[in-house]
Amino acid sequence: MVRGAFAQLLAPGVHHNFVEWLDLLQREEEYSKVLNVENSTQAFEDEVQFAGVGPMTEKTENDSIQYADAIQGGTKRYIHLTYALGCRTSWELYEDDQYGIIKQVPKALARSARFTKEMVSANLFNRGFSSTGTTTVDGLSLFNNAHPLLGGSTATNVGPGLGNVISTPGTYPNRPAVDADLSFTAVQLMINQFERMIDSQGLPIVTKPSMLFIPPELKFIARELFGSPGKPYTTDNEINALVGDELSYMVGHYFTSQSAWFAVANKSEHQLKFFNRHAIDADYDDDFDTRALKQVSFMRFSVGATHWIGTWGSNGP
Repeated sequence: MVRGAFAQLLAPGVHHNFVEWLDLLQREEEYSKVLNVENSTQAFEDEVQFAGVGPMTEKTENDSIQYADAIQGGTKRYIHLTYALGCRTSWELYEDDQYGIIKQVPKALARSARFTKEMVSANLFNRGFSSTGTTTVDGLSLFNNAHPLLGGSTATNVGPGLGNVISTPGTYPNRPAVDADLSFTAVQLMINQFERMIDSQGLPIVTKPSMLFIPPELKFIARELFGSPGKPYTTDNEINALVGDELSYMVGHYFTSQSAWFAVANKSEHQLKFFNRHAIDADYDDDFDTRALKQVSFMRFSVGATHWIGTWGSNGP
């Protein structure tokens, strides 16, 4: 940055400088309200899945006990990436700036870093429907209609009431067979799939949706669904059956789709991760020959999904 591009900063008399990175409000942090945020001190983090055993079998008198093996599943590796940006200012501009705006460029870099964290985290969901996007330990997309279970078809034979839930034996869905818009019936489907969730050996698990994560365009529908004790879209005096599930919703301002919507369980019940390897840091230095000032900010982190349990998504219509 040189004086020719910032002529207004060189002379006093400007009533007000509208500096976007200082005068505009930033949105509250969103990613940390959804993802499990942890710190890392290594080049990468590996997470491994293990499955227990299925139900006990009946042992008749004087017969031997049957033995079963636990199962080791796949591994998810989180590789921390480095994100950085800098600004270079001529010595003359830095010295002649009458309003101290150039000195506050690091605040613009901090704003940039915050957006980067939010966008990379949101892409966990934005790209969660593609096998080349967000994948879990099973190698499939985060939101999939047929996540394979380590116990295979035996697991879905064990799991109670799965006949109308699964599409293929030995798998479990966290996405509708046909993507659906946010609606009363679609939310019911999502809740039912949470209620029937099993582990890899078919044993029912405790996980329930606690929050819908939606783009801004769907917040009006969400208000209609969850904002009244009466059933939406009807003049009859029927109760809103969704209220009893105590679902909340949160608007994600970094979603790219206007129709995709998601549901997540409490943080303790899902495996969506954000690893901080190096918190945002800043540095500056002078170029010896030109006397230009270099101001940089940098950070390292990784985002991913170890497992799909406790999550659900529909890619809209």
